[in-house]
Amino acid sequence: MKLEVVSGVPIPETKGKPRKYPLDLDELGSGDHVLVPIPKNQIGQEVKIIRNFVLRYTHKNPSKKFTIRQLPEGVGIWRIK
Repeated sequence: MKLEVVSGVPIPETKGKPRKYPLDLDELGSGDHVLVPIPKNQIGQEVKIIRNFVLRYTHKNPSKKFTIRQLPEGVGIWRIK
């Protein structure tokens, strides 16, 4: 069996895994805050997901710094730099 070689075929875009939370950290200015509302019994596990997302974002954007805190009504994200 011989495979046919074809030139000029574009590579399809990868979709990747969809985000769990629609966070757009590009919109946050220094000193801004966003609250991700989460039920109280799920905050402990969901804060880890949000922290990892923010960490990956800061690796791609090293000039921006954030802090994440657990709050009674969810998870708060503050841009500090």
